Amino acid sequence: MVTAQLLDQPPGCILTALRVRHEDADTCARKLAQLNEILVTFDGFASLDTIRREGGLGTDFYILARFRDVAALERWRALPDRNALMDEIEAMSIADVSRQQAAGSNIWFEPIVSMPSQPKPPLLWKRWATSMLAVYPALIVLVTLLRPVTAPLPEPLGLLVVALILTGLTTAFIVPWLTRVLHRWLVAR
Repeated sequence: MVTAQLLDQPPGCILTALRVRHEDADTCARKLAQLNEILVTFDGFASLDTIRREGGLGTDFYILARFRDVAALERWRALPDRNALMDEIEAMSIADVSRQQAAGSNIWFEPIVSMPSQPKPPLLWKRWATSMLAVYPALIVLVTLLRPVTAPLPEPLGLLVVALILTGLTTAFIVPWLTRVLHRWLVAR
């Protein structure tokens, strides 16, 4: 009898994947916990699995919600409380939100190898301004400090010494630090 019921009313699942900024990850996790509190009281809800993965570009969340049947899933998707909370969660996303829905006794989702899209790079003028902020003050300091070393050298060789040190400093330390400090400004449109 259980098998017949299963075939008559196949379970419904929805897999949602989203990426948020690292600094928003705990807020997103709290909102997902609130969503779970609503879910456990919902008639037709079966289970919720959430995977949180820290990545280089942000924190990824994979949420798999299972329902008794597709009709329960559709009722859940229509709830105003659910929609309001999902809007808040999805507003934190820095990439397209991926959703896959499936129904049946054996549910297979296409693998989500990576998030749907990479976050857009900062605007060109913001990247340029950040680069100038990283390079110009360091260049002035290096030219001044290295003058006793570079003065006796031919000018192209002296500039090479400055460029080597400047490139190393900006690549390894200055630009990564500025990118973290200016992150909100850089991603704002």
